Amino acid sequence: MYETITGTENKYFDGGCHCGAVRFRLIGPLTPLLICHCDDCRRISGTSWAATSVPDHCFKITSSSDALRWYDSSSWAKRGFCNVCGSCMFYSMNGEGRISIAPGVLDDNDMLRVRGQIFAISHPLWCKPDPDVPHLDDFFKP
Repeated sequence: MYETITGTENKYFDGGCHCGAVRFRLIGPLTPLLICHCDDCRRISGTSWAATSVPDHCFKITSSSDALRWYDSSSWAKRGFCNVCGSCMFYSMNGEGRISIAPGVLDDNDMLRVRGQIFAISHPLWCKPDPDVPHLDDFFKP
């Protein structure tokens, strides 16, 4: 069972990419943010990547554009991005039934809080991970 953010249950959350070609809607509850420091996330986004998540059936693309593309970033997951502006918005682990969403692409993300971080051992030396944010590597292994 996933921890959820109180007050996000059955609420709608809209979002989209930088250029607006990809728009989507989530139905809560949302999960607290996890920050990932793995090599894949850092190479895809240019830095560590954070995400909230919802079950697949609570995620819907609302734009009529075909700008959303999926990239198989590993043998166990894919990432969704806009092929117009390049915004990296989504992560989906194969067979998990959930989609992870970058907080910055939500129109309103003020309710989100960080729960923890994974792959902290891979965090770049130019910015130390926050020691007050729990390391959850034992709970999230691909």
